[in-house]
Amino acid sequence: MMVVEAADNLRFAENGLAESELVHRLGELRKNDFVWNDPHNMKAAYYAGDDVFRIARETYAAFHGDNLLYQKLLYPSLAQMSAGVVAMALELLRAPSGAGGTITSGGTESIILAVKAARGWARSERPTKSVPEIVVGYTCHPAFNKAADLMGLKVVRLPPTSSFQVDVETMRKHITENTIMIVGSAPAYPVGCIDPITQLAELAQAYNLWLHVDACVGGFFLPFAREIEDIPAFDFSVKGVRSMSVDLHKYGYTSRGASLVLLSDKQHEQYHRFVVEDWPTGQFGTPTISGSRPGGAVASAWAVMNYMGRAGYRQRTQKIIEARRAIIGAVAQMDEVCLLGEPHAGIVGIGAAKGIDMRAVRQGLMDRGWRFASLAKPVVGINILLNYTHGEHVEAFITDLRNAIDDVKTGNSPKTFTEDYYGG
Repeated sequence: MMVVEAADNLRFAENGLAESELVHRLGELRKNDFVWNDPHNMKAAYYAGDDVFRIARETYAAFHGDNLLYQKLLYPSLAQMSAGVVAMALELLRAPSGAGGTITSGGTESIILAVKAARGWARSERPTKSVPEIVVGYTCHPAFNKAADLMGLKVVRLPPTSSFQVDVETMRKHITENTIMIVGSAPAYPVGCIDPITQLAELAQAYNLWLHVDACVGGFFLPFAREIEDIPAFDFSVKGVRSMSVDLHKYGYTSRGASLVLLSDKQHEQYHRFVVEDWPTGQFGTPTISGSRPGGAVASAWAVMNYMGRAGYRQRTQKIIEARRAIIGAVAQMDEVCLLGEPHAGIVGIGAAKGIDMRAVRQGLMDRGWRFASLAKPVVGINILLNYTHGEHVEAFITDLRNAIDDVKTGNSPKTFTEDYYGG
């Protein structure tokens, strides 16, 4: 069997490959890749079943050549589906009349656009004397730093807390005359905790600040979870929430490349829209950073949401909650490790409780085939992200966790470690 050499991957050949050869080479390149929906993958594998995956993939392929940039004249179906996806999400997240939203390429773009909207709003409503500031919790996603870097803003990241949630009084103390935006997570990615959104909204209203809720992970999980268990208020039902970021390609189970930036007032879209008037073809305007946008991503989202319905999302959310509860219950019985924070979504953080080397425990689990993200600060641990198939494998994970702990205690644990942090 021929092996694809590294040089073959870097050279632009004069003549193309035969299709059969191409398929073979792709297989060779991918043979060491982890199977994304393998049940041992607890790292951002948002799998809802073969049927949902097929719907998402085949719909994307059917609209592969269509460009959302030209939805008005060439692809009216995309305009219709885009409007439908936004409307369904706004309904799900209890948005008020007059709310609006835009489909983006991913959570980072959604966050960048929300920050741009906040900046534009602040310039109009409450201009600052110096560099505008965004105050965020320690567990808040780094995309806000990206946005600030692009726009010349300053991120004030609060110190960590034992609850892994924003401390409202600490945030209050960090608000200055230059603050334009505060952020809460629903949930935060590292350990799955929801920030106190209601109290943050009160803070935002008291100081006339833009409050953004980052629900990239929880936007399509928490609305169904609250039908099953108690969930703190986190969405537009909380007065004072001006914008939300919600990923369709996470617990919305759609194809990659689909997220939403949602606004309580659609008139604020003017602040994140890009418009160029002086250009040969006339006005050029887009509500996103991207010009061309894949029609497949929009069609896939619309198809999956209509295929699954509320009942389909609720059923998968129930199974994830059951798996999460099983892991939490097992961890509570172990003296050596502990639960980090109080998770409300499909994310669980596990850290050391009694001086055990969590890096060695983590490596022991990885050597047994499990994959997850590592936690580094303020504690060393593991970040588990569950999908609905993990319930059938929770007992195996718990057994392997106990065995990895025992290996550390008896001196049989790995001595070298593979760090696997979030990001690439």
